[in-house]
Amino acid sequence: MFFWSSFVDLLRVVLFALAHVCGGSLGGGIIMLSFIIRLALLPLTLRLAMRARDYQDAIRRLGPELEKLRRRHANDRVRLAQATQALYVAHGIGAVPKGTLTGLAIQTPIGASLYQAIATTARGAARLLWIPDLSRPDAVVASVAAGLAGAAVAIVPSSGSSRTAATVAAVVTFLVAWRLSAGVGLYWVASNVVSVVQSLLIRRAAARVEQA
Repeated sequence: MFFWSSFVDLLRVVLFALAHVCGGSLGGGIIMLSFIIRLALLPLTLRLAMRARDYQDAIRRLGPELEKLRRRHANDRVRLAQATQALYVAHGIGAVPKGTLTGLAIQTPIGASLYQAIATTARGAARLLWIPDLSRPDAVVASVAAGLAGAAVAIVPSSGSSRTAATVAAVVTFLVAWRLSAGVGLYWVASNVVSVVQSLLIRRAAARVEQA
């Protein structure tokens, strides 16, 4: 816990320093710190997103064989699970995309500590633009975060129902962000801006593969 609290305190110090750079605006400091951390993680998150897409494509290519297994073992869920796992192993497909657990182990503590630093620092903060209090929820901030979350999902090319997935991402983001402080919402906005950039990079890479 000592290292955790020390890291959170370090983020608070950086946050206040960035706020000073932004003319004393804590909201500006939150946005800057969120961009810095999210951009620093972009090479990792982009690589993981590309692997996840490749993983989904590999499973999609097995669709006909999976359908055969479902018909063959329709009355035996255990056999179906075993046969499906054997098919995945035969094609070198793991339970999750490669690197997923490592990525989570890196991103989760960073995201959680940043969330705690922002949430505790934004208490009783001064206003930012139309936001009277960063410690209270703001519908506009939640809406922007939701729109960006939906856009990040919709941009990535997919043979599935990307519109439905984008809608779900937007609705869930809004419902959660609407109950959190505006300070945390600003973090989501900045983070989702980078997510949109990431999706554009994935879309561009996919287009290059198709043209090759």
